[in-house]
Amino acid sequence: MEDKNNSVKRGRGRPVNEARREEIIATAGHLFCELGLHATTMERIAKELQISKLTLYSRFADKAELFSAVIKTHCQSQISAETFGDFAGQTVAESFYQLAFALMGLLTSDGAMKMERMLMGTDFKEKKALSQLYYEAGPERVKSLVADYLGKLHAEQKLHVPNPALSANLFAAMIKGSDICLRALMEIPPDFSEQEKWQYCQTAVDSFMAAHALTET
Repeated sequence: MEDKNNSVKRGRGRPVNEARREEIIATAGHLFCELGLHATTMERIAKELQISKLTLYSRFADKAELFSAVIKTHCQSQISAETFGDFAGQTVAESFYQLAFALMGLLTSDGAMKMERMLMGTDFKEKKALSQLYYEAGPERVKSLVADYLGKLHAEQKLHVPNPALSANLFAAMIKGSDICLRALMEIPPDFSEQEKWQYCQTAVDSFMAAHALTET
């Protein structure tokens, strides 16, 4: 039975409610990938977790909200607002090498690949609604973080980025559009090594930096 006191701690200090929320998101993500969106009902998720539907609905209003939380959590595991705070003391190029590699890792991760394949296999009506949720919780959020960072670099006169949103789209496209990501999504061998992924990211970033270099007056 769950303790209603939010201040009660489990293990090394995470609140009970937070730990349970993370457990729900992890289980739902697994079921979405394995069973598909349609077959993964809130009742099925509750049964898998051995909790009541009331407990599940007390944390997530519906399956759509839970689906968004799954996507957002997975993306934040690779790229979050804190990621950009870790770039202090690095050159702009170094920060973008790491950012590109993190994005490559996110896009080629098993969870992301399964989720994209699952979305492609849903019927048109369900796909249209869920694709919008997927985009907002995943790609749009990540590109917004990149755009904010680019805007900051432009203001500090470290790069020439008059349109941060457009440049963030360009940066994302350079990674997402790579043969590495395409082959991973379509499960076409060979698998690329971490070194090959890193080399691609470095080359992509070098081109991106050149396109946004400050022009001498």
